[in-house]
Amino acid sequence: MTAVPGAVEESTLRALDYPAVIATVAGYCTCAPGKAAIASLEPALTDPTWAEREQLLVDDAAAFVQAGTDVAFQGVVDTRALAERAEKGSTLSGSDLRHIALAEGALRTAAASLTAERSTARPLHAIAASRTALDQICANIERCIAEDGSVADAASSQLSSIRRQQQALHEQVRERCRAITHNPELASMLSEPIVTVRSGRYVVPVRSEMASQFPGVVHDQSASGATVYIEPMASVEANNKLRTLGAAEEREVLRILTELSRQAGGDAQALTANAALLAQLDSIFARARWAIALRAHRPDFNETPSLRIVQGRHPLLRREAVPLDFDLGEDFDAIIISGPNMGGKTVVLKTVGLFCLLAYAGIPLPAAAGTSIGRLHSIACIIGDEQSIANDLSSFSAHLRALSSATAAAANGSLILVDEIGSGTEPGAGAALAQACIESMIRAGAKVAVTTHFTQLKTFAAAHNRVRNGSMLFDAATNAPTYQFVQGVPGQSFAFSLARAIDLDWRVIARAEVLLGVDAANLERVFAELAAERSSLEAKQAELDALQTRMQRLQDGARQKLAALDEERAAFEKRAAAALQKAVEDLRQELAQRAQARGETAKKQAARADPDSDRALAQTLSEMRRSLGLEVDTSAHGQKRDRPAFASGDSVYVGSFEKNGVVSQVYDDDLLVMIGNVKTLVPASAVTRQALSAAQKLADQSGSTSGLGSLEPRATTSVDVRGMRVDEAWPLVDKALDDASLAGTGELRVVHGKGTGRLGQGLRQFLADHPSVDSVSFAPDREGGNGVSLIKLR
Repeated sequence: MTAVPGAVEESTLRALDYPAVIATVAGYCTCAPGKAAIASLEPALTDPTWAEREQLLVDDAAAFVQAGTDVAFQGVVDTRALAERAEKGSTLSGSDLRHIALAEGALRTAAASLTAERSTARPLHAIAASRTALDQICANIERCIAEDGSVADAASSQLSSIRRQQQALHEQVRERCRAITHNPELASMLSEPIVTVRSGRYVVPVRSEMASQFPGVVHDQSASGATVYIEPMASVEANNKLRTLGAAEEREVLRILTELSRQAGGDAQALTANAALLAQLDSIFARARWAIALRAHRPDFNETPSLRIVQGRHPLLRREAVPLDFDLGEDFDAIIISGPNMGGKTVVLKTVGLFCLLAYAGIPLPAAAGTSIGRLHSIACIIGDEQSIANDLSSFSAHLRALSSATAAAANGSLILVDEIGSGTEPGAGAALAQACIESMIRAGAKVAVTTHFTQLKTFAAAHNRVRNGSMLFDAATNAPTYQFVQGVPGQSFAFSLARAIDLDWRVIARAEVLLGVDAANLERVFAELAAERSSLEAKQAELDALQTRMQRLQDGARQKLAALDEERAAFEKRAAAALQKAVEDLRQELAQRAQARGETAKKQAARADPDSDRALAQTLSEMRRSLGLEVDTSAHGQKRDRPAFASGDSVYVGSFEKNGVVSQVYDDDLLVMIGNVKTLVPASAVTRQALSAAQKLADQSGSTSGLGSLEPRATTSVDVRGMRVDEAWPLVDKALDDASLAGTGELRVVHGKGTGRLGQGLRQFLADHPSVDSVSFAPDREGGNGVSLIKLR
């Protein structure tokens, strides 16, 4: 074989199944010109720009098809030869002209659908817009030529007149002849009473013995001679007129066809260009339909002589193909693929070579995103037995000759694929020749992929920094191939495993292992360990990938739920605020109407009371907003009011208990106050500094029985969380519980207000599982009802 730069030999195309794939793609065409266009596709190794443009067009066509816009040209023939004949002055038949109109109409419809979006950025838009509009010639053909290819009456007024005269004469002659068949004198001379046509003239069947007595002209005789077909003298003149009109009709039809052919000849170049465009569009959409059916995608093209296949599948495999991941040309220049027979080594070679051919032919690849094909100037493939009896070549001689040709033609940008390199001769010599050829190809700049069983080539790949091992995995447990390709690990022969599986005599196997030698056995053992380690790492990586995917899915779900909750909360707050504002406005209107009804005096009194009423109403509205969580209590959490700073030991007056106490501990917005021998957590805003006499201080610090006795009926200890959200309130309640437990208090009073009930419900859910809480109940109505929770401590 001779490798020509930029060209791919026919033998390489056949070896890589390219013609078979092309035939499969052509099956998705809708017309003969499209199939011819697919059949003419060749890998454009010298024009990668064309290949990339074709891939973009097919990608765009697939998008059209998936969006519901397909292009079809059923019944269309290639009209380029017809246009050429018309240009040379030939008169086309009515059928030929009709084919031209059909093709132009189908192309017009396709172009309209592809340019309907008016988006000039789409690759197919420019292609479809290049159509030359030939509406006039198409309209003329459609007006003059019927669907069956005959010239229509409407083609010209003269033709219409001729055919009307013909129709009238035909009816006249038929009537005259029918009258003869009903004439008693002449009817007896007829073989049967019918009217027929011979040589374009109306005749009646007359018995031979009566022919001399029947007035007319003989035109024909039956095969038996018993009947003579005679044109009656009464219809001769009318038949002559019909013959004259027939000739006139033929001349007019010829004139019309000649005129239409002349018009087509004048537009021959445009017709030829449109016919080529139609074939191109059918070819593009056929490739798109094929790509959709096989889940094929447009590959990336790069400027380096390298290739990467991600999850590739050979398009001709009938069974579900095991996806192929393959790299060559970036980190290494050659790969040695080894493994057991029937494991899929040859399929890997064919897939790699076929993908390169398809990519440069503008056909998508059945592979995943990330697949890329580099700049290749030639592709050589040596697969199969090439022995030739005629040329006196053995299998090894033919293999060696092909290998020699590929080695000599190797250059930068060459891709060389060899199946079972160096096979067919003594293994040691074959391996040595194979290694030498690979080294020569690499030095010339070629990219090489070979399959082998030679251990020498496996060790060569392991030792060379620009050569890698690859293998087809084999399930040792089932002695069956997995058809999975891995890079970086040499393949095993599994000869002894298979021998044991088929119950070969164990003594024979043991002797074979001895003959193999310790070094070779150790090497096979290392190969096996590498394969097992690789499988283990891949399994762990798969588990990590699955875990990462699950974590990402959970995170995404949590984010979505949190976003939905935020949206729901915002919507609720907006609705609540609007409802509250409306209720207040309604109340104000009702109060104003009542004030107006009480008269002028009442108005003046109401006017004097308005400031206090407005303040009270505003305060009530603010408290309602805080209870609904629509407003933060600015006295404690927003712009804080000016209040004196407290320190441990300060004497204070606690208004909620109407008792004096001593500050035990200071928090941000709260104080822990000792009242008698009980500690309680109260808001700092509810406490005032108190200057006590020495006797009062002594009484408070000593915890007199009178003071304690008056405190116990009200509450032991309390915490006020009104106006807070649940997530703000529960830390204060939790701390109060801890303090109450330390102080030995049996009950805690939590003031949360009524409002919407969300704060109280949330706190009760929190307290249900608290280790310090024995029970939770609402306070009596006179002490706050369901706005206060009483907590019994364990």
